[in-house]
Amino acid sequence: MHGKRMSDVESKIREIIAKEAQIDASKLTLDANLADLDIESIDLVSIIYNIEEEYDIYIPQDDEQFKLETFRDVVDGVNELIAKKGAEPSSSAAS
Repeated sequence: MHGKRMSDVESKIREIIAKEAQIDASKLTLDANLADLDIESIDLVSIIYNIEEEYDIYIPQDDEQFKLETFRDVVDGVNELIAKKGAEPSSSAAS
């Protein structure tokens, strides 16, 4: 298990959200509530799409067990989906 992988996922998701929602990445602390960041619904769709593409996963948006309230929820959920699928980000290179 890679300790670095989790922080890489967190970093990449932060980058995607900041870019798509046009918000300062420093606002994306793990406990940041996504609703408080005023992310437009169209931006959220784009964020989810980009995360799914990056990790070759499907993010269930209507699953009560998969809540997306805080940035931590998103990171934890994506890490869980990656672990289940055994997927690696398309841009990762072997070290």
